[in-house]
Amino acid sequence: MSVDYGPVSPWATARVLVRLAWARTFSPLLVAGVSGLLLLPVVFALVFASRGSLSGDPAVFLVQRYDTLVCALATPLIALLLGTSAFSAETEDGTLLYLVTTTTPRWWIVGVRVAYASLLTGVLSAGAVWLTGAIAAANSNPEQVTSGFAVAVLFGGIAYAALFTALALLTRRALVAGLVYVLFWEGVLTTTFPALHYLSVRQWMLAVASAMSESTDSRLLAVPSLTAALIGAALLVVLAVYVGGRRLHRPRMAR
Repeated sequence: MSVDYGPVSPWATARVLVRLAWARTFSPLLVAGVSGLLLLPVVFALVFASRGSLSGDPAVFLVQRYDTLVCALATPLIALLLGTSAFSAETEDGTLLYLVTTTTPRWWIVGVRVAYASLLTGVLSAGAVWLTGAIAAANSNPEQVTSGFAVAVLFGGIAYAALFTALALLTRRALVAGLVYVLFWEGVLTTTFPALHYLSVRQWMLAVASAMSESTDSRLLAVPSLTAALIGAALLVVLAVYVGGRRLHRPRMAR
């Protein structure tokens, strides 16, 4: 005689998905890589602070380091590692096939994984932002730069995580595709052609930082509007969850 235990709670399913993702992503190699990315701006802050008044304006220093080391490097690469590793590993060992044969909606599986990667990416990046600011500016918040970029990387973590989680379901070479996006699209094309700023997650982060801070640094002036950044990120997240959910109807298995 079969026993009906009723529908499975989506939150219970979410906890299982998060535990699986945690087990897949936090290998010693990944922890070492993430730690190195987060400590890089802190090292620059220590050098800046050691020079005292000779270093110059801390607000200018922080905007430059946050842009080049956190927004352009740490946040996207951490999101790439967290967003691609779980689905890629589950594709290889067949766990993904089990997940999609349950009653859990496909979009919920993708959404939970996006939320997981978003939260970790944003919190880790924001921690690096606050620590760098505390060291370089002696626990002050010049021109609201530190708080502005802390919010910006939380926001950027969501957009990057959605993009790279979808890539993990669409291609076997998600890590390579993500690196091409970060280094070529974000690092070369969007900095060379201002018209592409509206299609750049990094520029969306700078738009948020610009709106949340009082800095007049040139890096924060030639950016999209806050409205454009919010709309672009929202569309990216919705599209990633939708496309990822559709892709899970025919999951790619390793041969």
